[in-house]
Amino acid sequence: MRLDNVIHLVTAHCEGIVCDVVVGGAPGIPGDSMLAKKRYFEEHLDGLRTQLVLEPRGTEVQCTNVLVPSTRPDAKFGVLILEKDGLVDMSGGNIISVATVLVETGLVAPVEPITEFSLDTAAGVVGLRCAVRDGKVLDVTFSNQPAFVLHRDQVVDVPGAGPVRLDVAWGGMWYAIVNAADLGIQLHPREHREIIALGERVREAAQRALVVRHPVDPDLAAAIQGTILAGPLERAGEDAIRSRNATVLPPGWIDRCPCGTGTCARMSVLHARGELAAGERFLHDSLIGTQFTGRIVAETRVGGVPAIVPTVTGRAWITGTAQKGVDPTDPFPHGFSMEALAAGTVAMRS
Repeated sequence: MRLDNVIHLVTAHCEGIVCDVVVGGAPGIPGDSMLAKKRYFEEHLDGLRTQLVLEPRGTEVQCTNVLVPSTRPDAKFGVLILEKDGLVDMSGGNIISVATVLVETGLVAPVEPITEFSLDTAAGVVGLRCAVRDGKVLDVTFSNQPAFVLHRDQVVDVPGAGPVRLDVAWGGMWYAIVNAADLGIQLHPREHREIIALGERVREAAQRALVVRHPVDPDLAAAIQGTILAGPLERAGEDAIRSRNATVLPPGWIDRCPCGTGTCARMSVLHARGELAAGERFLHDSLIGTQFTGRIVAETRVGGVPAIVPTVTGRAWITGTAQKGVDPTDPFPHGFSMEALAAGTVAMRS
């Protein structure tokens, strides 16, 4: 067996979405902040991202997390989050998977019944509470950076759908949030192709029509990074509301989990509308039926913009371990996607 660039991984999924964790083999990544490390990776190591995330070593829907030394004394590890379209500042499903892997492998010493620590991300430090029993992580609650609404009730012309009313909110990533019913779509797996097509058109139209910029940290992403097609709200007991969603991410895939940053963004919209109070639970279902539990623990402001401090609870499972590398004769050393093949941007190695 001849393999170059061998990477050691613990494989895992969070409520259905593959979120592998690199525990060895990655090169050193300089930078005095996680945002600087993210930029270095984007500029110099993107071939490693595509090698791990894209086919044939990855899957059609795949995320991978690279553990790096934290740049802050109050965080155990830093995390670079690799997705199909690039690196992202923050991802709840990935953070839940990373926390589960760290505790269950002993990279963070487990403490029962609650193991607490923090992770350093490009969007800021994320606090974690892992419920642990007999060495197994039962669930993970992460305390996110503040979430807020940037644009509310904006009407955007979406090709093929006409005028669409939407909100844009930050939950660690930027999301356009639209009622699925306004697009005439049902949130059911059988509609997944139409959901993807509509979600991408909504995101692209909103990005053309609206200026997106973080009010405090202009170094964070300045583009809408996903679309949340939101289902109706229903009461789920005295202290909870429930809703389904489908989160569509570029270049055209649906998050299998309920989406952690999307849950935070959506809670900020619901709170701004008076539909979710601080302390209430928000049961957020994915398209495949898995669930996160969100909660607003405080109100705050970000650069003068009203905001919430959210937590999200979810589960992840380790599925195995793997070593992935590249055979010197492999025609796809940096992977491929169908979208890149269609655009002619993937060159096969002869």
